[in-house]
Amino acid sequence: MKLQIIDKTGKNVSSVEVPTQNVRDDIFKKAVLSENSLFFQQAGAHPQAGRRQVIHVSKKRGALRSTYGKGGSRTPKKVMWSRGVQFRFVGAFAANTVGGRRAHPPKAQKNIQKEMNNKEWVKALKTGFSASMNKELVEKNGQRVPQNYPFVLDKSVEDITKTKDVKAFLESVGFGEEINRTSKTKIRAGKGTMRGRRTKTKRGPLIVVSTLDAPLLKSARNIKGVDVITADLLMSSDFGMSEKPGRAVLFTKGALEQFQEVLE
Repeated sequence: MKLQIIDKTGKNVSSVEVPTQNVRDDIFKKAVLSENSLFFQQAGAHPQAGRRQVIHVSKKRGALRSTYGKGGSRTPKKVMWSRGVQFRFVGAFAANTVGGRRAHPPKAQKNIQKEMNNKEWVKALKTGFSASMNKELVEKNGQRVPQNYPFVLDKSVEDITKTKDVKAFLESVGFGEEINRTSKTKIRAGKGTMRGRRTKTKRGPLIVVSTLDAPLLKSARNIKGVDVITADLLMSSDFGMSEKPGRAVLFTKGALEQFQEVLE
């Protein structure tokens, strides 16, 4: 596929050829789920949860405070008060009692990461790139892209230092409608509003730069919905909208040269 290279004034300065391949939705989804599992937090019950009560009640004949001969069940009991051989108790420790241990609690030792072969992950990365270069797939996922999409940004774009200049540049190349779409936030329904995720922001275009020292890395990330990343940190999930491949991605010329090592 032949892509045009656009400078920061919006003019075509040259072109570049990039390889593409067929889009494999199944491999891409598998890669996204595998990458998401890397950020899961280990969860497990405390080994002594529900077992920290004194619950010894003797079943032997003639033992003090015994339930022998009184029709009591064999459920382990925690004594609340005693008066001679009389006592009040509540069930404890067993899985069928209130506040007792769980029968099969989650184990912290469980491996919750989803493995994936390296060759398969590289294929998913190529699939994500090919889908992002497909205008029909990008528009199908709800994004608004210009008529001349896809294209590559010239290295001079990385020198933009102010957020308002980046926003004006994106509007000049045809991403104005997309920025208006991602500028709106929505209040999340449910208990997520009380757990630090009150608002939802729509996912917009991704800008890929060549180095961490590029001024564009800091100036573009303040635009709501726009993400900025370096080429060496790209993952399959960056090329999709959730588990679906096809997201508007703008590579700078230097970043595309670095990423072509993966595409070849």
